[in-house]
Amino acid sequence: MEHYNFYNNRSEENAGFTASPENRQPFKLSRDEQFPMLKRNNNSAGTIKRGADYKPSEALIHAVNVALMLHKPLLLTGEPGTGKSDLAYHLADHFGWGEVEPFVTRTDSVATDLLYRYDSLAHFQKVNIQRECGEVHVRDIEKMFISYLALGRAILDSNGQNEEGVPKRRVVLIDEIDKAPRDLPNDILTIIEEMSFEVPQLKTADGLQYPSKENPIYKKTGNDELKPVVILTSNSEKTLPEAFLRRCVFFHIAMPGEEQLMEILLAKQSILPGLTEQESSAFIKLFFTIRDLVKGKKPATHELILWIWWMRAHRFTPADIYRFNKTATNAATLLSGISVLAKEADDWKKVTEAIAAKLKG
Repeated sequence: MEHYNFYNNRSEENAGFTASPENRQPFKLSRDEQFPMLKRNNNSAGTIKRGADYKPSEALIHAVNVALMLHKPLLLTGEPGTGKSDLAYHLADHFGWGEVEPFVTRTDSVATDLLYRYDSLAHFQKVNIQRECGEVHVRDIEKMFISYLALGRAILDSNGQNEEGVPKRRVVLIDEIDKAPRDLPNDILTIIEEMSFEVPQLKTADGLQYPSKENPIYKKTGNDELKPVVILTSNSEKTLPEAFLRRCVFFHIAMPGEEQLMEILLAKQSILPGLTEQESSAFIKLFFTIRDLVKGKKPATHELILWIWWMRAHRFTPADIYRFNKTATNAATLLSGISVLAKEADDWKKVTEAIAAKLKG
């Protein structure tokens, strides 16, 4: 187990390591020594495309079908770690809709944050520099100072207003919508339903004329035929407006049972290569035993996957927990992995004490 003690086992070449702009890393991790990084795409070495191994339940598939048929956003609730956000990446990959457009809601978020970003400081500096050369044209303002984000980019893409010039459907993920100010959820759905929004910064004299009076540059309109697929997630920290709920398709992702967890784990061969049904079953049974002991934030599917990966990396099995020996040289290492499952001091103490008693009592 000393092989994984990165804190102590620093390479000789970094023995005299001191932090500096040129040398900030005291060691490097090989691909086998770290959990595979989940990326929006898997073009980078050592990464796994997020959502590629996602295994939706039949009930969730039905909910997705309802949302797609009705052109409504899909609102997902459930414990953190049950795969709410990953569904968006799975749908984009499954249907070939390109990269997901993600947005993480904050307590001060406004609708504009999902549409575009305006660099007012750069614009101000540019105007001062060019004051003697005349006003910057509205087309230059859009190109230099406006960046389209998440929902805004998806609406523009539906009309082919992108580098490829090809209309396309996109998936927009709006995470933790329950953190939003009261008006934001309804504002978002209005924009989605109307498939249009305005950029006031482009409402200049020539902006009202370009490209035409009927379709000025400041007004952005999408194609209803390629309306973006919108996935919203909520941790139910705050009650959402009824008017907002009326305009969504709802689904609650419950913590999977043993049978569904087995399917999920066996589908994760890119992360858990060679995992067998017997091995999965043993880990799942022990996981639920530990989960029952936790009173605070209960571990979910994501934590289970992380914990199994960590246990296998150290060549631990569930049997090592059941026959735990506190005098063994690897006892402290084995217990350290419990921090993946128990996230509060009292829970960690309770679980480790139960393991010391071999989970009895």
